[in-house]
Amino acid sequence: MLNIMTKKKDMRTLRPSYDEIRLKNLFLELTVRCNERCLHCGSRCGDVTAEELTPAQYHDILKQIAGDFDIKDFTLCITGGEPLVRSDFFDIMADANKQGYMWGMTSNGILITPEVAKDLARTGMKTISISIDGTEASHDAFRRTPGGWQKAMTGIENLIKTGGFQHIQVTTVVTHENINQLDELYKIF
Repeated sequence: MLNIMTKKKDMRTLRPSYDEIRLKNLFLELTVRCNERCLHCGSRCGDVTAEELTPAQYHDILKQIAGDFDIKDFTLCITGGEPLVRSDFFDIMADANKQGYMWGMTSNGILITPEVAKDLARTGMKTISISIDGTEASHDAFRRTPGGWQKAMTGIENLIKTGGFQHIQVTTVVTHENINQLDELYKIF
């Protein structure tokens, strides 16, 4: 039994069976802000005024995690909201990369310009998952973003052109509105 008085201040003391823990993915929600208003979103994303952690705070958190786990054994999964809406996104991720983290992210893809794709590669992003939720009209309606499908598809093309990523994944939330579009999406991709 672990005596509460002997606990250290690091993550190892959270569980007596720390040595048995195999961390595979660590998810960090960098923001709840988003540039879309998707019907399925459970995060209540959007124009949120909640206070966010600073790059210095993320640095300290990531440094502590690196002291408690072998960061070569897992992937840091960056989510949001839309992570790319943070103006300091590349500062945070460049620091994570410098600390030795392998990282990937989930994005709606609409902010991935050719320059952003190059910055993602520069800061060490290995994998990305972008949602395309049907053909153009149904995707835009589901995400309540006119032109979102085309911007997301352009974002995917920018990542492919930049190259150097291990995985560029496209995911789809299947609904009664788009289930008959899956064959067409498969052909597009």
